[in-house]
Amino acid sequence: MMTMTISNIKKQLLIYISLDILLIAFSLYKGLDFLLNSQVAFLTSLMVTMLSFLSYLKNINKQIGLLSGLIDDRDYIDELDDPYELYSGDEKKDKISKAKITMKNLSKSKSAAFSVYRIVGYIILIAGFMMLVKFDIFAILPYILGISIVPLGTLLGAIIKP
Repeated sequence: MMTMTISNIKKQLLIYISLDILLIAFSLYKGLDFLLNSQVAFLTSLMVTMLSFLSYLKNINKQIGLLSGLIDDRDYIDELDDPYELYSGDEKKDKISKAKITMKNLSKSKSAAFSVYRIVGYIILIAGFMMLVKFDIFAILPYILGISIVPLGTLLGAIIKP
């Protein structure tokens, strides 16, 4: 299981920025419209990714807060006296089974999928696309190249070890 630490996040951002610098250099060679399309696509797709990350992080922290009260508070003597929890109440077992159900439903949770953060990110993505179309400077190839930086950077981040 991989945990997201500050160093992992910095490494991932460094990869995104490095790929974007390469795209900017190529875009300057191709022209201003190419540069504008690629940068709007990259920045808006990066915003969607970051805001989605924040949304899921907030949801996970909320679930951790709900489950923190279920930590086993048995001490060493309790373990010796009742190793199989034969004499403990059913109330604790009910809480643990409810926690398992809650964790199972976490993946189906609508709160992270339809959070304000993600919706704002997608609105920004659509607005950037619409502005390019409105000013009649939209070009599909640089737009796809700009959007592809995020998944390509994520793949490289998974391959490159810290």
